[in-house]
This record gives sequence, structure tokens and C-alpha cells, in this order.
Amino acid sequence: MPDLRFDPSKAVTFDLTQGLVHLEGAPPRVLVPAAALLALAAAAGAEATAAFARTIGEAMGRRVAGRLEEGGVGAAPVEVVVEHLGGELALAGLGSLALERWGRAAVLVVDQSPLGAGGDAVLEGVLAGAIAAAAGRPALALLLGREGSRARFLLGSDAGVTRVRAWLAGGVPWGEALVRLHAPRGDA
Repeated sequence: MPDLRFDPSKAVTFDLTQGLVHLEGAPPRVLVPAAALLALAAAAGAEATAAFARTIGEAMGRRVAGRLEEGGVGAAPVEVVVEHLGGELALAGLGSLALERWGRAAVLVVDQSPLGAGGDAVLEGVLAGAIAAAAGRPALALLLGREGSRARFLLGSDAGVTRVRAWLAGGVPWGEALVRLHAPRGDA
């Protein structure tokens, strides 16, 4: 079985003669300040920002799926998939990634993102797109909460995310919302 660890060596190359930045297995990239990306997202609006972010995430997810192709992402331990997605997030300069399990709920934790709270919608789209493309099935991400530089995102289906979103909007703390998510439908 091949080594499933994420290997960042030579993942990013700088062709200074041509003025290009390359990410392994992807077309050339552009480095931009986080503040400029946030300003562009704000001017574009929520729908365009979500589509933009999801496209970035989908490319990340496809690269992860390509690296874990033997047996597919579904055959790899979730920790390995998160390590690879975390590597992709770090290569994009969007922060570090960790996984928290809350019962059956998967919560991705992004720490030290240069986008800060203003970029949470971007991170939602990136994470949703990455998971959907890597797993080959629909996925959504929902910001649960932020504590300083650390943001937590629930990964789930449309139905689950919709329920948690409604509870959060109603003032339910995110931890309680995750507990309710595991309750039988009649109890929540």
C-alpha cells in the first residue's frame, strides 16, 4: 500500500524566469493579499463568493482524490483525508485544518486563516467544495462559531445543515445544536 501521508515537498514551485507560481497538478496560480480577496468577495456578493470559493475547494478535493486514488477517498481513514485536505488548505495559504468529532457529526476546525472572520463564507465554500469533490457526493459546510483565529465548520448533508442553521439562527449554542442533531427527529 502506498504511503498515505501528505507530502508537501515540491508541491509549490516558483518559476521566476517566467513569473509563474505552480501548484502540483494544477494550472499556474496567483498570489494575492488576503485583504484584496476579501474586498473582491464583498464586492461580488454572497452568491458569487460562494461559487468562487466552492470552485477553489473542488480543485483541492480533486487533487486529494487523485493522490488517494487506490481504493478512493472512501477507503482511506478520515484522518488521512483530513491531513491531505489540510495540506491543500495550507498550500493555498488559508490556515491549518483539524477534525473534531461530535458523535456522528464531523466538525472541521480552521485555525490561523489570514481571512479572519470576514472570510468565513469563503472558508465555508472552500471546505464544502473540497469535501464534495474528494468524496464524489454533495456536501455542505456551515460556520458553527469562531473563537479568535479558530473557526469551526459542520460538514453535512443539506437536511442536517439546514436544521443546524435554523437552530443557530434561533439562538441555540452550536454545541447544543450538534447534540440536537443526534436526537431522534421527534426529540429535537
